[in-house]
Amino acid sequence: MNKKINRKNFPFKLLVEGEDDLYVTANICNKHHLVDNFEIIDCKGVDNMPDEITARIKRQRPDIDTIGIIIDADSDIDARWQSVRSLLEKEGYVIPKSPESTGTIIQGIGRNPTIGIWLMPDNLQTGMLEDFARYLIPQEDLLSPYVDQILTQIESLEVSNRYDPNIHRAKAYIHTWLAWQVNPGKPMGTAIAATFLDHNTDLCLRFVGWLNRLFIA
Repeated sequence: MNKKINRKNFPFKLLVEGEDDLYVTANICNKHHLVDNFEIIDCKGVDNMPDEITARIKRQRPDIDTIGIIIDADSDIDARWQSVRSLLEKEGYVIPKSPESTGTIIQGIGRNPTIGIWLMPDNLQTGMLEDFARYLIPQEDLLSPYVDQILTQIESLEVSNRYDPNIHRAKAYIHTWLAWQVNPGKPMGTAIAATFLDHNTDLCLRFVGWLNRLFIA
């Protein structure tokens, strides 16, 4: 009988905003056969992340040696970066003025754990997990242009006061595209496992490289 692994005992922690982030990351890790040596923690929303991050920084090594943070850039990447930067500077970290395109890693000093930061989708522009997933749509895909056409048409009609393209377009796009697959409506993480979304795109490989450098190198 296989012994069940208690990931809560691992000194490496990866904090994510929500369940979708957890399953997308876990399935990417499975596809790339990453060493299973870190616990992915669903923080149940971005508002909870500051307290979750701070609480784990204050735990002494070797209880926690490395903390990864995956967080959406949302509509203002500079503001998001500055909020993370301010939080970590209060804990004694020296944080660069801008995120690294390949994912930021800051070595801990003294008892502080090493910190890694990935701003969804690509550390360079505004957006969220759903924008990251859109970059995993295969290049040869024939449905993507029609998703754009339909969303643009709906937006021009202004038929709904519940759908705001400035906020919800990324979510509408990826879930419309997923609804048109051979097994419609799979969640993003499951779509990666089913290879509807391509885990070998340039962006995904950059993300995997960051995880490898943070938890394995």
